[in-house]
Amino acid sequence: TGIVVNWMPVSALPRNITCVDPIALEAKIIIDASGHDSVAVKRLVDRGLAKWKGMEPMHVNDGEEHVVHKTGEVYPGLIAAGMSVTETHGLARMGPTFGSMLYSGKRAADITAEKIKELER
Repeated sequence: TGIVVNWMPVSALPRNITCVDPIALEAKIIIDASGHDSVAVKRLVDRGLAKWKGMEPMHVNDGEEHVVHKTGEVYPGLIAAGMSVTETHGLARMGPTFGSMLYSGKRAADITAEKIKELER
């Protein structure tokens, strides 16, 4: 499992003055905490490997609760956290509240630790 990333400052330069290949990283688990962009999840959607629903209208209480509960593996080796969860599962926006973002990140870390232990058995 791994991920390929581009280095944004370099990729923003004119192509004729840069010669930088994407960077490949090997990882046992990938966490998509890229916010509304859901970058890793959307790459799988582009390939027909995952579904992405987009965010629903704002409902603070529902959004706060569901983003934590839905944090988890969306594809083998890929865990969605934070607003990526909201976008991936079509959950309600939560407005400018960040408590659930912290809890979602903690839950993603806990799930990742468990998955890595399973892989090492």
